[in-house]
Amino acid sequence: MNETELEKIQTYFEAALAVPEESRQVFLAELRSENPHLHQEVIALLKADTQSKIWDGEEFFETKINRSNIFTAGDEVGCYRIIGQIGKGGMGVIYKAHDKKLQRDVALKFLPVTMNSDMSIRQRFLAEARAASRLDHPHICVIHDVSETPDGQLYITMPCYAGETLADRINRGAILPIEAIDIAIQVALGLSCAHVNNIVHRDVKPSNIMLTENSGVKVLDFGIAQVEDNHLTQTGVSIGTLAYMSPEQLRGEHVDARTDVWALGVVLYEMLMGRQAFPAKALPDILQSVLDETGSILEIISETLPESIYQVLKTAMTRNVEHRYENMDTMLEALYDARTMLATSSQTASRYGTSIAQKKMRCYQWDEQVLDKIAALLLPTLGPIASRLVTRNAKIAADLDELSSKLADTLPEKNSRDQFIKQMKSQISAFTSPPAPRTIKTDGSLAGIEISTIQLAEIEQALIGHLGPITQALIKRHISEVSSLMQLFDTLAHHLDNEADRQTFINKMLTVFEMKK
Repeated sequence: MNETELEKIQTYFEAALAVPEESRQVFLAELRSENPHLHQEVIALLKADTQSKIWDGEEFFETKINRSNIFTAGDEVGCYRIIGQIGKGGMGVIYKAHDKKLQRDVALKFLPVTMNSDMSIRQRFLAEARAASRLDHPHICVIHDVSETPDGQLYITMPCYAGETLADRINRGAILPIEAIDIAIQVALGLSCAHVNNIVHRDVKPSNIMLTENSGVKVLDFGIAQVEDNHLTQTGVSIGTLAYMSPEQLRGEHVDARTDVWALGVVLYEMLMGRQAFPAKALPDILQSVLDETGSILEIISETLPESIYQVLKTAMTRNVEHRYENMDTMLEALYDARTMLATSSQTASRYGTSIAQKKMRCYQWDEQVLDKIAALLLPTLGPIASRLVTRNAKIAADLDELSSKLADTLPEKNSRDQFIKQMKSQISAFTSPPAPRTIKTDGSLAGIEISTIQLAEIEQALIGHLGPITQALIKRHISEVSSLMQLFDTLAHHLDNEADRQTFINKMLTVFEMKK
């Protein structure tokens, strides 16, 4: 048997494992009718695999399952007390448990016994879990700990969220476009963080996306999919949920961040349409759909979706990896644009009917420092893309309120949007206010100097470490007394204790205000 035949057998074996047990009979029956020899080889592998439980049409067999990863309420594993099983799948069994040390509920995921029997897989898993545990992002389900039972069963400890998976949500029907985009944005933000840390998920699918009740969307199973995928790609094949795998992943080729771009596109399609993009019972059907029919699948729905969303799907689900979004940040920009267009069209319809005559056409002249401060507010949520989004929306916003509204629309969660609006009002509004009017002296001349709130903030920042709480009051008092910026700097410098501090302050102000002595 040559290497190509072995790889083919391995491919179908992994495909059989990936098919739910209730559908596996159909899968194997189809395989037997198409290729009896291949069917025989796959059955032999399944019988040898410790996870399999199938009916092959002639013989029923059930594997011996290691009881060490089967628990009931009240059982204890390390410092955890089992509450009950909350999930089960190809990548293991999940239990809700109580951490007796930290007094919190957690989720324990016990990995398949096949991952415990191979030392190289164990080592790979531990390495990937360590890498994944360093990911700190609000849209990633973090790994608290990795441990093992006394008999060597690996398990990971994760937060236990209230909510449902995206798969559960889609089972109830298609999702509204703006809600689907919000979910996709949060997933993309989490994946982008992982990619920056050189971690590619490789198994993005609805069941690995958690819609929590209080903390937004969480991407699950970072690091786990990589271990399984890496082990199998040594033979030129890979698994995952086949319907979400990129063409290059199905072909057993090298994958990078763009394979997650593909998968997120497929997930977005499913959210919008309420059905899988590539539904099939057997691997050959999926291969044919993904490798040959992607374009036609999208063409069918082109008239049913907003153009901005259709273009996101078309680019993300391009079979040629070189023509796909080059990274997750690029896809994020497209998602934000689509969301802004959806929100704008929705507002136009609800507030103005079909007319846009009331829309302001004048653009505000923004201070770059103000835009930087706004971007800083968005940075924790949006990451590096924040600055580009602020600059782009500032070009078309007529005032601070409009800019705030446009930027809030790019945020995927209502809590984030509300918090951002509050921050804009409390931290940014003052910086866009006009200068305070100057008073008139008795001789008719103007008292003091005009100074913007941005300039005021720069001066205050340079002095507050020396003068403390009285800094702002001193600055405002002297502004009304002096006739030039240089005079203001000299006057304020006299409040500093030593000559070195005074000279440092003046030099800094000259640099900030681009002045010469």
